[in-house]
This record gives sequence, C-alpha cells and structure tokens, in this order.
Amino acid sequence: MMENMTQLIQCFHFAAKAHSTQTRKGSNNEPYVNHLIEVAMLISTVASIVDLSTLQAAILHDVLEDTDTTEVELKKHFGSEVTEMVISLTDDKSLAIDGRRRCQIEHAAKFSDALKIIKLADHCSNIASIPEKWNVARIKEYLEWSFKVADACSGISSTLDAEYKKRYLIAIDTCESLERRVAQRDE
Repeated sequence: MMENMTQLIQCFHFAAKAHSTQTRKGSNNEPYVNHLIEVAMLISTVASIVDLSTLQAAILHDVLEDTDTTEVELKKHFGSEVTEMVISLTDDKSLAIDGRRRCQIEHAAKFSDALKIIKLADHCSNIASIPEKWNVARIKEYLEWSFKVADACSGISSTLDAEYKKRYLIAIDTCESLERRVAQRDE
C-alpha cells in the first residue's frame, strides 16, 4: 500500500513538472495540474477505482499530448502498461479539431474499461470548466461532442455515469442562461 502511495505521489510530481507552465482554459487561470488531480479524484472516489496503473494513466493522460514528454521517458518512469494507456488516450494533434474529435468518439467505443473510466472522468472535469469566454455556439458544439464521447464510455461505472450526467445538465443550463442573456442584450 505504501509503495502504491509513493508511486502515485511520484506520478503527480512528474505530471506537475511536465505541465508546470500550463493553465486551464477557464477564466481563473488555475494550474493545469488541478485538472489532473480532479480526474484522478473522480476515478478513485466516484468510480472507486484503486488500480495503480489506471490512476497513474489518469494523472498522465495529457502528458504526451500537451508537453514535450516522450513515450520513452514515460516508459522509463512508469512502465509499459501505463505508457500504452497514455498513448491510447492521446489525441493526434496533426489532425484538425474535427478529425481529432471524430477519432476520440471512435476510439472511445473500443477502449478497455479502464480507459473508458479515465476518458469519462476527463470529460466530467472538462465540461465543468468550460471557459466563460466561449460563445454559445462553441459551447453547444463542445457539449454535443463531449456527450458522444461520454456515451461511448458509459456503462462501466454507474456512479461516474451519473456524475457526468449531472455536470452535463449543469453545463447545458449554464449555456441556455448565456443564450438567453445574449438574446436579451441583442433585443
């Protein structure tokens, strides 16, 4: 148990250093590592996952996509299993956003249960932190896509499914409120 705790702390440290210059897209510029902590927290507390590799992959899920960390470096520190999980969760940044989103939906349907849990927790975190500066059309498009990914990942953890649905409904309500304010302003 203590060894697992040490490995998780090392993983958080690695991710925090790798993402140290990044912030979330939201209005308060919170450190990006907060997102990684939230994803791991959702997996461990809401979905009750205690598997070390799954938790490590959750913490590291964006490290190949958004930092200069290499697969070799990741494998050296965290092994083949975690590295393969992170590779599976990594978007192909050479594709345009529409292509990346389409691939994410397609890949999510084929993911292992562990990867589906990570992806769903990632989307729980993301839809709860939609940037305030986004316009209504962009928010609606994002939520529509996120819902498709979440649907492809559902059925593994009923509690995480419920958490996503709760956050999704809050995001929809927020979007609808914004849409009403914009319509009133334009009248």
